[in-house]
This record gives sequence, C-alpha cells and structure tokens, in this order.
Amino acid sequence: MELLFESRPSLSNISGSMNFIQHQPALHPEPVLEGDCFADRSGASVYGSVLHDGGKYRMWYQAWPEDWLDYDVALVGYAESDDGIEWKKPVLNLVDHGGTRNNLCNLGFHAPSVFIDPDAPETHRYRAAGCCVPKHKGGHAQATIRGYYTAHSSDGLSWDLDSTAPTWESSDVITSIYHPGRKQGIAALKYNGRLGGFRRRSIWHATLANGEWSQPIASLIPDEFDDVAARSRGFVSGDYYGMGMMPAALGTVGFIWQFRHRVPVAPGNMGGLFGATDITLAYQYEENACWIHMPGRPDFLTHGSVAWAAGGIYSSSNVTECGNEHRLYVSGATRSHGWYLDPTPAVIPERQKQLAEMGLSRIGFAAWPKWRLFGFNADPEGSLDIDLGPVSQPCHLILNYETESGGSVRAELQVDQTLDGYSVEDATPLRGNQISAKASWKSGTIIQPNARKVTARVHLDRATVYAYELVPA
Repeated sequence: MELLFESRPSLSNISGSMNFIQHQPALHPEPVLEGDCFADRSGASVYGSVLHDGGKYRMWYQAWPEDWLDYDVALVGYAESDDGIEWKKPVLNLVDHGGTRNNLCNLGFHAPSVFIDPDAPETHRYRAAGCCVPKHKGGHAQATIRGYYTAHSSDGLSWDLDSTAPTWESSDVITSIYHPGRKQGIAALKYNGRLGGFRRRSIWHATLANGEWSQPIASLIPDEFDDVAARSRGFVSGDYYGMGMMPAALGTVGFIWQFRHRVPVAPGNMGGLFGATDITLAYQYEENACWIHMPGRPDFLTHGSVAWAAGGIYSSSNVTECGNEHRLYVSGATRSHGWYLDPTPAVIPERQKQLAEMGLSRIGFAAWPKWRLFGFNADPEGSLDIDLGPVSQPCHLILNYETESGGSVRAELQVDQTLDGYSVEDATPLRGNQISAKASWKSGTIIQPNARKVTARVHLDRATVYAYELVPA
C-alpha cells in the first residue's frame, strides 16, 4: 500500500483539524530466541533478517559463541519457525565451531542481512551483505581484507562470496532488503565521517540492479537535532548506528538505530562509544527523494521499555509480514554499548566475562497492524486530497483506517469538480477499524476509468487514515 507520508507530492489540500501522527507498535513482552548452545551461548542478535519463505519463517542472526572474546564475531546462526514466535535451530553441519552439530550457516559475516532476489538466477536467489574482516571469529575464509562484502546462495545456507574483494569499504554495520516496488535490492551502509568536531555514524545507500551493486551515496547524516533529542533523554549527543528498512509501494521507511552517547568523544579519532540505542522512523516517498524524519523524532522503540532490552534495541534489516500485522524483529541488548570497555577504550576482561554469562542480547519483535506507521488524524474533523492519477481500468480505492465511536471516513472523487455519483453525500461512511476496506458509494465500490487525473478527497470525522491503494476491480 501507499503510506501517507506527510510530504509526499500526491497529497494536497490538507484542511481542518488534521494532525500527522506516528503509530506506536507493541513490543512482545518476552524474547523469542536466545542463545542456548555453544555457537550462541554468549548472545543472539538479529543483526540479520527474518523472511517468510517457502511457507515458514527463516531467520539469519549474529551468533555470539561461548568462547566469545571480543566484538569481532562473524558467526551466522540460522533458525526456522511456523509462526514467527516459536523458533527451532536446525543442525546444519556446515561450520565447525565447538563441533559441527550447530545451526551455523557458512555466510561468515558480521551484521549479516539476507534477502530474496526474485529476478536472479537460481544460484543467486538469496543475496546477502555483511561486514567481514580476516580476523573475525567465523569470518568467510575467502575474504581478503576488511570490508562490506556481498554473497549469494541457492538455499540461504551454503554461501559464496560475489568477490574475494570487498564490494564497499566498511564501518561494520550494513543492512539490506529487496524492494519489489522498485525491483531492486537496497543496502544501508554505516559510515563514520567527521561532523561537529568528532566522528559521527551516518547512513549511506547502494542499490542492486541487473546483478550489479552501485556505489553508495550519503542519505542520512546526524544533525544538531539528534543531539537535542539525545540530551532530552539524558545523553549528550547522538548518531546513527544502523537502519532497518521496509518497502511501501515506491516509498521506503527507515528504522533508524539512534545511538545516544553518554560520552561524546573517545580518545583519538573515535566518536561516541558509550551509550544506548533507540529506534526512530524516517521515510523516502520515492527513489532518490530525500529522507525525512518524523517531526520531533519521537521514539518508535525505546530501550528499557521491556526488561530484555534494558541496554539498547537494534532492528533486523527488514520488516516481516505475519497475517494482519507487520513485525520488526529486534535485538535487545542486556547492557549499554561499551559496558565492558574502559575509557581508553580497552576490554575489561572481568566485565566481558560477566556480560557473556548474562548474554549480550536476545531476539524479540515489535508488531503493529499492517501499513500503520504514519497517519493523518482528524480531531475532530478534516480532509485531505490524494492524487490517484489517471484511472486506466475499473478499480477499487482501498483505505487503511480506524475511527472513534461515532466517527467515520468518507471519500469523494473529483476531476476538476466532484464526479456524479461519487460525492461525499453519496459516500457510504466507513466505521470501525479496517486495514483494507473498499471506499463505497450508493452506486457501489467500483471507480470507472478516467483518462484525466482523479483526486480522492478523504473526509475524516474523529478518524485516522494510514494508507491507501488502487486495485483492479
């Protein structure tokens, strides 16, 4: 569906008492996957992906092994589920780390993300991106130097690098998705550049088209308001540790990992090192459009809101559809970032041992009704115009909305002026809570073809509309 981003050009004539809002998700109260074997006993992080594939849910995650000694880990755990809540770790016999009876696949990346490329040859159906360093524990044996690498697989378990040289230079966190509306893969790369006197983590993007990855371009750079947001929460500065993504028609939603620092500058040329991570939303309404933050940058997910994410919260690379809801799988960190380091920074062995015994992180999820991330709320009444463009065939206008008791949503259609039979007086009021409801008039639900631009004026009475879609009748 098309999400109602506030700044999208297809929206106009927003009138009445209308507020642009962010829908809040519900965090599952308990983690759904934890470390429980040698391969991941020190922690499980969904620095990875969750896909619905072949009638089951498949997860690729960062496994922190029992013999973890530092953060340089490139072991990739694999799990499967029928419902996305109860997960099993199949024995793969692919990687010998503490014995081969484990669930490790041979992807060998730090921050591994996986997506399915429907246009690729069968040998490249699964694509992956991640950071790899020769010294990383479990790193891909063919990797030559530190960098962001890409890989391919026919089954998602046995992987080959696209090249033994990095696809891009690396700063350790990368996420990737497939965008069906644009028919391309998208990677979000973390890079560190100097800004405001010290290094800041920022987000760059690259795309995969016709089997070739582009060079990355800068997309989201932390600014002074990120520092204001950090200070209002008791920190001193902020930047972006990484970003999950969700396609929405031609647009993309970004789930930014807001790293909020307790110490703004570490020794040398490093940036913030100690602190916690929350998640905020940004959006891009079409390819190459600028990324726009939600006004005020409110948290979408806040660390500490559940006990299993007391130290920080990080997302998977993608959003997963589960029935009538969307889920963002997340890692909940036990302790804040840098908890086992001293200010120099060097590892404090006893602290590291304590953290490993507690488990660095666990995997859970946040959920919300499908396509409800942003919306326009009328309190009490308002309207907005949606440019539907020329209508080439009979179709339905689908709306995602909810109303208060006694409230309603009604749509009228215009081409320069209101069309006969599609006035607001002819509209059937939509009430209640629906993620996919047909706009209706006395004549029915079908919109007849029109070669000129059709505008839907949506009237709201104590209601919120989140998304829309034109579908063939």
